[in-house]
Amino acid sequence: MVKIERILVPVDFSESSQKAVLYGIEIAKSRNGKVFFLHVIHRRLVDNVERLSAWGYKGDVVQTMKNMVRERENDLQLAVPEKLRQGVEVEFSVKKGKPAEEIIQTARDLTADLVVMGTEGHSALASPLLGGVSQKVVNHAPCPVLVVRPLEHDFISRDTPES
Repeated sequence: MVKIERILVPVDFSESSQKAVLYGIEIAKSRNGKVFFLHVIHRRLVDNVERLSAWGYKGDVVQTMKNMVRERENDLQLAVPEKLRQGVEVEFSVKKGKPAEEIIQTARDLTADLVVMGTEGHSALASPLLGGVSQKVVNHAPCPVLVVRPLEHDFISRDTPES
């Protein structure tokens, strides 16, 4: 059997990343695995905050970044409700940088067995079927990548009878 014990789930708070959260949790439950949830604050946002400070806008850049990270950490934990994570070991982290690069590096650092992520967004350079970040991760991750697209209904609710 293929070992899938360390699962990385990047979360950008989109609908498809919420589906990835569900898949990551369910896979971990079935494999007695651990899920690492990651949110990346895009480098462009960090650069813009620093640029505003350099232009003389009042405020402490360091404190602003700390507040932003703290808020994203809170949002990340809220994106994975306590009830959903029962019986699964989880870890949360927020990093700053280019999302694809941070996801790939985190997968390496964790020696992840699987990355489960959503596909969201399009760019002129990306495939119309796969978002740019997802495409880069699929092409460069050190482990298999499961890309989850938004579905019309939650796969978890399939077991419940229809009304």
